Amino acid sequence: MEMGRIIALGLVATIFAVLLKKETPQISLMVSAAAGILIFFAICTPLSGLISLLRDAAEKAGVGSGYFGIVLKIIGIAYLAQFGAQLCADAGENAIAAKVELAGKILIMAASAPVLTALLELVMNLV
Repeated sequence: MEMGRIIALGLVATIFAVLLKKETPQISLMVSAAAGILIFFAICTPLSGLISLLRDAAEKAGVGSGYFGIVLKIIGIAYLAQFGAQLCADAGENAIAAKVELAGKILIMAASAPVLTALLELVMNLV
């Protein structure tokens, strides 16, 4: 049922954005951005339940909470970077969208550095 509401919101916002684009492109962009933000908030509740479920599974599997937190941070950075880049692309700013994507990739590498370091140490101890 939730997906039906999200699709309906997306379709209504798309129709409004397309109709407004000819007359007032600024308002069209605002409609698109507002729809994106509303959709993002609509998925926050199911997302928090999923994170709790994954956290419980990670604890049962014996995965350290530090590593689990890093993985969640990386996933969050990836989704937010994609969302921001799409908003920039919708506004016609493809160059800025590419920079947002690049920043997201760099931040993912920075966030994953502790995991990569631990993996390298593990490999070095095996050799």
